[in-house]
Amino acid sequence: MRSLLESVSPNALFRRGLAEDDLVRRWVILTDNLAEGVSPRQQLGFLAPSRSFSVAARGGSNVIALSSYHRYDDFAAAVTSVDVQAVAKVYRELHPVLEGAYRALGYPNASLDGVTARALRRIEGAPVKDEELVVQAKGGIYVFADPRLEGLGQVEKHLLRMGPRNTRLLQAKAREISQALRLPAEANAGTPRR
Repeated sequence: MRSLLESVSPNALFRRGLAEDDLVRRWVILTDNLAEGVSPRQQLGFLAPSRSFSVAARGGSNVIALSSYHRYDDFAAAVTSVDVQAVAKVYRELHPVLEGAYRALGYPNASLDGVTARALRRIEGAPVKDEELVVQAKGGIYVFADPRLEGLGQVEKHLLRMGPRNTRLLQAKAREISQALRLPAEANAGTPRR
């Protein structure tokens, strides 16, 4: 699998992820997490930003600082470096193995294509906000002051914290991958876990 994935991107950060253990299981868990709106942070630890989240004061409120968005520039560069035709080839070659690993997660009758389509659609459909985003401290972390934004899923909130530029780059790549994979628009995602 590593040798197949090496053809996907020359990006050093992307290649760092290829050194991780159990790539097949990580791939399907990442896909499932994205499709279900669960943070994929654990599967993408090698892409974690090296700098901390920061805010800036604006008119008596705190907003996400531009430097916080730039923490994800390397992540976005790694994702956008991906050759979508190479991804599609790897996906097709490994499909039986990946689908078996996905079903082993507790979806015995599920479709890998379905969950992959849902994961990509979640990224594509996430909101993008060009205006400054007001946040407030709560329990040692910052949350969105706008309850509509705070009520979004973990994936959508992660994308908002990446900033509009990086989010749009990831959304464009998700669209390209979806087109290259030729996944059905409403692919069956399978049955819920038991």
